[in-house]
Amino acid sequence: MRTLMTLLAIAVIVWLAVQLWRSWNRPRRLELEPFPSPPGELSGPAGAAVLPVAEGVYLGTSMAGDWRDRVTEGDIDQRSTAALHLSESGLLIDRVSASPLWIPATSVRGARTGRVQVGRPIGGADLLVTWQLGGRLLDCAFRADDDGVYPQWLAALRAMGGRRGSSNNGAAV
Repeated sequence: MRTLMTLLAIAVIVWLAVQLWRSWNRPRRLELEPFPSPPGELSGPAGAAVLPVAEGVYLGTSMAGDWRDRVTEGDIDQRSTAALHLSESGLLIDRVSASPLWIPATSVRGARTGRVQVGRPIGGADLLVTWQLGGRLLDCAFRADDDGVYPQWLAALRAMGGRRGSSNNGAAV
C-alpha cells in the first residue's frame, strides 16, 4: 500500500510539472485588432522609398517590451526571410514564406537595436520596431544581413514615430 501511495504521489507531481511547463511554453492568445493590409500599390509621393531596401530575416512580433509574450495571430509568428521597405506611408515587411506585414507610418512609435533569440532579448544587433495596433504596443524584430544599415533605419523610424506627435514610450533607446 505504501508503494502504491508513493507511486501515486510521484505521478501527481510529474503531471503538475508537465502542466506547468506547458502553460509557460504555450503562446497566449491575444485578442488583437486585425493587422492592417499593405496598400495595393506603393507609388506616388507617399510610396516613394525613404531608404534602400534592407534584406534579412523577420524574427517575430511580441507585445512591446516582453519577448515572452509573442503574438501568434495568423502567420505573424512565422520566422521568414524578408525585406524591409520604408516609405512616407509606412513600413512594409515583405516576408518570403508568409504574408507581408504592413505598419502604417501613423502607428510607428519608435525603434531600437537589440538581440532576440528564442524569444528573449540578449543584446546585439537586431532592429526592433515598436508600433501600435489599436490600444496595444507591439515590437517587431528584424535581423538584417548587413547590420551597417541600422543607423539609417533607426534614424528614419525614430523620425517617423516622432512626427506623429506620439510618445515613444521608451522605445527609442
